[in-house]
Amino acid sequence: MPRLSEILSQERSYLELPSITWFPEAANHKGLVQGGIYLLSGPPGAGKTTIALQICVDAACAGNKVLYLALEQSPAELKSKIETQIFPNRSAKQIETDQERIEHNLLVEEQHNFSMFLARRGIGQYVATRLVVVDPIQGLGTAPTSYKLYQELYEFNRWAKESRITILLVGHITKGGAIAGPRSLEHNVDCVLYLRKAMRLRPLFVPKNRFGPERYEPLTLEMDQWGCLEKSKHVKPRASLAYGYLPSLMDFIEVQALVKLPKYGDKPGIKAPYLPRQKLTQLVGIVSSLRDIDISDLTFEINCAIPGGHLYDFTLDLPLTISMLSSYFQRAIPFGSLFVGEVDLFSKIRAITPGMCQELARVLADSQLASRVERVFLSSESIDQLHLALNETGRKVEVIGVSDLDELVARIWPDILQA
Repeated sequence: MPRLSEILSQERSYLELPSITWFPEAANHKGLVQGGIYLLSGPPGAGKTTIALQICVDAACAGNKVLYLALEQSPAELKSKIETQIFPNRSAKQIETDQERIEHNLLVEEQHNFSMFLARRGIGQYVATRLVVVDPIQGLGTAPTSYKLYQELYEFNRWAKESRITILLVGHITKGGAIAGPRSLEHNVDCVLYLRKAMRLRPLFVPKNRFGPERYEPLTLEMDQWGCLEKSKHVKPRASLAYGYLPSLMDFIEVQALVKLPKYGDKPGIKAPYLPRQKLTQLVGIVSSLRDIDISDLTFEINCAIPGGHLYDFTLDLPLTISMLSSYFQRAIPFGSLFVGEVDLFSKIRAITPGMCQELARVLADSQLASRVERVFLSSESIDQLHLALNETGRKVEVIGVSDLDELVARIWPDILQA
């Protein structure tokens, strides 16, 4: 039995990924370790196949032989992805050279009998292969209970590791968010890359990593114009502040919201002490129904300090929704903005009563917080009533009428809709 001093240390070598600039930060190593076994899991449409193809193109362009085993998509579909998504993401000078190298080094094979491939170590016929991608391992109807097939896969992985061949397994997740397959699957890989979806954002976690520290806080990626993933500017959650009006208090109150991505293993949820959960869940659903916005898979921390003895009022719907959107977009709400109004299930902003317009005008003239208010956002149907009430008090403030949340977002952050 060798002593520790007699064991030779083995220096790692890597398949570097120059087009995937976020990979070293995510995985805490500079590329795919040669002989490493990786599992890339995530929901449909998260970008798993695109990432796998980016990795293949980078490896092939560096002169490495790559085998892509397609268990669901056809080679023609994968070729189209490379041409329409991967190539546009690379510089024009690179593309001609890249195409030659990819033609020489990348082989895409449609595999209809994965079990036979594993059993005969099918890779032997591909001389000097350095990277094998299996997309997806649940292809061809492989069930989590397929004990024999998974055992063959594990044996294949061990053989590949001994041969210093890197393996990238692409896998699905269950409806509950767990990695699909038997529990032994995670134990038989070196590194797990776990993607989630949150609208255009793709939070990436590394819950297992034999080559560096795990990552339980998300590295936030987003789709670029070609469908490839790049590091998002939404790196850290940002809280937002909006002012609302509480009729029973006859004063303004602050509404603070922090929208963030849940940690690995945590479920999305709402943390909002003293606020009605059903109403907040309804508002999240309304906001998620807006065009190109989905905040349903995020975590919300909301602080709205309603003094004791006072109940939630529907006029706080508008400041709550705008503070959530502000935190999600990571865009500030214009200073001095007051939001008053109920938001219905169709994202329309309902008018306030003439009596409430009178009360609001008096509060704008007398409240301590009134000096901070420069503009009021409310339903278009209430503009005239509030103008009349403000004229009686002599208070000058800009009144902006909006009919729904889409129009409100367009007024505050016009570039959001253009993007």
